[in-house]
Amino acid sequence: MDIYGLRMSITDQDLVIQAVEAGAAVVRSHYGSSLARFQKSAGDFATTADVEAEKAIIDVLRAARPEDVVLGEETGRTGNGVNDRLWLVDPLCGTLNYAVRNMLASVNVALRTGGQATVAASADPFTNEVFWTDSAAAYAVSYTHL
Repeated sequence: MDIYGLRMSITDQDLVIQAVEAGAAVVRSHYGSSLARFQKSAGDFATTADVEAEKAIIDVLRAARPEDVVLGEETGRTGNGVNDRLWLVDPLCGTLNYAVRNMLASVNVALRTGGQATVAASADPFTNEVFWTDSAAAYAVSYTHL
């Protein structure tokens, strides 16, 4: 067990939900505060919330799946990739909205295995809702423990 209470036996579905919930908690905690901006390209930037949310998400993923590769929007590719599993992380979709204190934003994580999307989740940090799929059906869940 690690600092997030995850076990190696956690399912990918549960892990993707825990990962977006961890990112959403960080995004929510920074909302309305003065945020440092980091220029990425012309017209695109990240904030402190983006960077810290991505770190929280990656920490959750690494604790449960240390052998998987993670491709984060802010930090790029990490991991050795000894298997064909790739986690895709967008820690704050809607950074511009968020930076101007508009709540239209989400936290997104997906897993590709063998080139196919197998699970994905999107959390709304302000409504405490997670929308997720196991590539067969779509689900919604509310969370209150963060």
